[in-house]
Amino acid sequence: GCGKSFLVNKTLNEANVPEKNRIRVTFHPEYANCDFVGQILPTIEKRIDENTGEEKEIVKYIFNPGPFTLAIERARQTNDMVYLIIEEINRGNAAAIFGDLFQLLDREKDPTKPNFGESEYPICNVNMQKYLGLGEGDKLVIPSNLTIFATMNTSDQNVFTLDTAFKRRWSFEQISNNIKDDTEHKYKTYYI
Repeated sequence: GCGKSFLVNKTLNEANVPEKNRIRVTFHPEYANCDFVGQILPTIEKRIDENTGEEKEIVKYIFNPGPFTLAIERARQTNDMVYLIIEEINRGNAAAIFGDLFQLLDREKDPTKPNFGESEYPICNVNMQKYLGLGEGDKLVIPSNLTIFATMNTSDQNVFTLDTAFKRRWSFEQISNNIKDDTEHKYKTYYI
């Protein structure tokens, strides 16, 4: 690797970000919006029948939150900065994985506004809103204390391309390996 994940970890470690404020996920070709946001899945719950006193198993359908929902939930629980780290964002179909969450990536940039740093355009996702305990008038946004880091290797082949509309909502930083200046690299003198 070229040190993308290492740099993210180093940055967060230097800022003393606790592990509970780091939510990490890796995109891959089979990863989907329901994995990222969450999905309703059947679970078996044991209950005592009130009439007979017998223990019975029932099937219950509950919303199981994905990393994106968990990151928003954590950000709503604290005033500290929370980080959602998406590894290999271009190994999955980011447009499909984000789906309508794409709208939330536009953040309010005017520091004089009360919602500075939050999503500028809220969306409606009933399952997420219910899970997060949002009321009817509450908007679903990325809170101002939630930062998203994403890593990608642009030289990998057979990965999904990120369209211009998606890319312009991110700040990019290129990380290059510079083995010539790295005097301590153990493979520096190897001939390949």
